[in-house]
Amino acid sequence: MRDFLTALGFLTLFPHPQYDDFEGKDLGCSMAAFPLVGLFLGIILVISDFILSSFLPEGLTNILLIALLVILTGGLHLDGFMDTLDGIGGGNNREKILAIMRDSRVGAFGAIGIIFLVIIKWEALNSLGSDVKTTALLLMPLISRWAMALLTHISPYARAEGLGRPFADGLTRERIYFALASTLVISLFLFGFKGIVIVFIIIILSFVLAGWFRNKIGGITGDVIGAWNELAELLVLLLILFFT
Repeated sequence: MRDFLTALGFLTLFPHPQYDDFEGKDLGCSMAAFPLVGLFLGIILVISDFILSSFLPEGLTNILLIALLVILTGGLHLDGFMDTLDGIGGGNNREKILAIMRDSRVGAFGAIGIIFLVIIKWEALNSLGSDVKTTALLLMPLISRWAMALLTHISPYARAEGLGRPFADGLTRERIYFALASTLVISLFLFGFKGIVIVFIIIILSFVLAGWFRNKIGGITGDVIGAWNELAELLVLLLILFFT
């Protein structure tokens, strides 16, 4: 329960004063509960979809669901996504990329990237049939939060310090196995064997991404972890569309 509440307090805007001092190995250990926090967010999305769709058209409901997820997470992952795109697009060496990623200002690459990200997510949600939409809203945040934990576990950290450093230092093999097991069980229950396939595709892509960033900047940063969450959410939606 401590891991879940710590993860919930960090990943979302839900306050938990008992666990608001995010330091040391507690943050890394909390990554075991990242998929469960994702499932919790998915449940909120499903309930919101049921309510909103009763009096709003589908397209408007879906863009509001995307906005709700951003609000619930405080835009944490979107910020990392934009910073990562700005760094990769504007830097030609490790030092330059890391410096740009640390800059809080949004550049052209980040702004353009977030527009395309939101549009594609919206179109993917619009394309989902009603019979699979609930499954997609649950799997999308579940698997993407697992993807963040996996990327953190398999990657060196590129900075001496930073927001993601405690996660990288404190995440143990036992915690990552627990996160994997919970993700696989829930995905199997929600989407059968196709859910397992989606999880393993995300695993493969996580290793590819880890290798690319290792070569590019020597590892990952908190921004990269957040960016991978956003991309993984999109990929899960697209893969569900592909399998249906």
